[in-house]
Amino acid sequence: MALDPSIRPADTKARRMRCYGHVLNLVARAFLFGKDAESFELESDINGMRGLQEQDLRHWRSKGPIGKLHNIVKFIRSSPQRSEYFKRIAHEQEDEGYHLCEESTAELEVILNNETRWNSTYMMIERALRKQTDIRAYIFALEGEKDEEKRIPADDILSNEDWRVLGEVNEILTPLYHQTMRTQGWGKGDSHGRLWEVLVGMEYLLEHFEDWKGFYNEFTTETIRATNLNDPELIGRASAPLRGANIRPARSRRRPARFDGEEVYVSQQRSQAPTFTVAALPEHSQAEYAALDKPPASKISQKSSLPADHRAYIRASINNGWKKLDEYYSKLGESPLFAAAVILHPRFGISWLEATWATEEQLAWVRDAKAGIKDYFARWYQSNQRTDDLQSKSASSLTNRGKEDDHYTQWINSRTKKAFATSSSVSEMDKYLRLEPQDTQEPIQWWRDHKPSFPVLSSFALDVFAIPAMATDCERQFSLAKLTLTSQRLAMGADTLERVHCLRNWVRHGGVKVGSWVGN
Repeated sequence: MALDPSIRPADTKARRMRCYGHVLNLVARAFLFGKDAESFELESDINGMRGLQEQDLRHWRSKGPIGKLHNIVKFIRSSPQRSEYFKRIAHEQEDEGYHLCEESTAELEVILNNETRWNSTYMMIERALRKQTDIRAYIFALEGEKDEEKRIPADDILSNEDWRVLGEVNEILTPLYHQTMRTQGWGKGDSHGRLWEVLVGMEYLLEHFEDWKGFYNEFTTETIRATNLNDPELIGRASAPLRGANIRPARSRRRPARFDGEEVYVSQQRSQAPTFTVAALPEHSQAEYAALDKPPASKISQKSSLPADHRAYIRASINNGWKKLDEYYSKLGESPLFAAAVILHPRFGISWLEATWATEEQLAWVRDAKAGIKDYFARWYQSNQRTDDLQSKSASSLTNRGKEDDHYTQWINSRTKKAFATSSSVSEMDKYLRLEPQDTQEPIQWWRDHKPSFPVLSSFALDVFAIPAMATDCERQFSLAKLTLTSQRLAMGADTLERVHCLRNWVRHGGVKVGSWVGN
């Protein structure tokens, strides 16, 4: 891109596709560990390298119930003997009760989180909640040990309130985990990793966070007092001005820089709560999002049974996670392709954005999205197509005319090109935008079938649908490449290596069949 003289800084920003998994990772880490997540993990690594075990325990303990759970799990998994003893306690607990209709969890091990993926922290909490009775019994069984090193430190023992906090954290993080698992692979059909799921997924998660944020920031004496404190880690400066319990916090989104010169009215607050339009999704995706559509926070939260400091902890975590998610949601406007992926999905179209962004402020977002996709399409697809057509026509006309006035011919071609740009070339996009949402589960096949009607726009749409939501599958190819290029195959060229991995990917996803013949 840097070698193309026509590329401008705005074009570079428009083509930058942030990895959705990276965004989810940042949001989850902000929720779990606050604004200094990287510093926290770095300090833990340093303590481990220096063998400062007691200092590392205190370091994790400072993060509340999650840190305490980390220390407990680390204690259990620190030796095979402790792990076996924990498993024996679990079997004893299972034998004491009757579990005729329940799946046995005695063989399940506790999971220790790591710094590589935030998912490990979620899985540690989820597994601990399933093994809560076993963990309590294990801690109780160790209380008879005379040697303090054989007992879990008293400061790390989880209280009933701590377990409730872990339950709240699990409820809040579950949609992020499901989004990560759903979009980390290669796209299947029109979902599970397609670019359109970035904007749709972030809308879904923002509504989820805003539900919990509004519930924990409801107008009470406690929250009023909390806003006067100066501890950003405790309160989380992400919180918006407090409003009623039934009104969700305002969602900020800056207008893209490419629209700075245009006048668009933008109100300062949302006039109504956001509504995630599940019904507009493809049928096979509706079931998955509906399964994640849990009851509102007010129905499942244990907030009323938590003491004030635990509520402040959850409130700060929610605010930190929401702020990070809103930050990256605002950055979606830097590229028109995220909204374009939704608009070019024939089942969604512009109608989905109009139904989702329904307030007066959000209607400006719809106009921005429509203008963005038109500008991008005109710059990178229409102009190139028309230039090619004109060049081919010009070449044939020059052959027929012989030694006619070249300058005169160029003048006619330039005017013809402008006419194309203002009439027939624009109508292709406008014609698609006027279509009603189509009843299709396969947008790629739909665009192939409708290529005669949209010859240029279909090329744009297929390019957009080829962009993955995450870089995970691309990164897997790098990992597989080192297994292909072994010490015995160092003479393999880059082109051969590329062909091998393309073929491997196509075979794995059913694009080609081994043994079949592809003719010209």
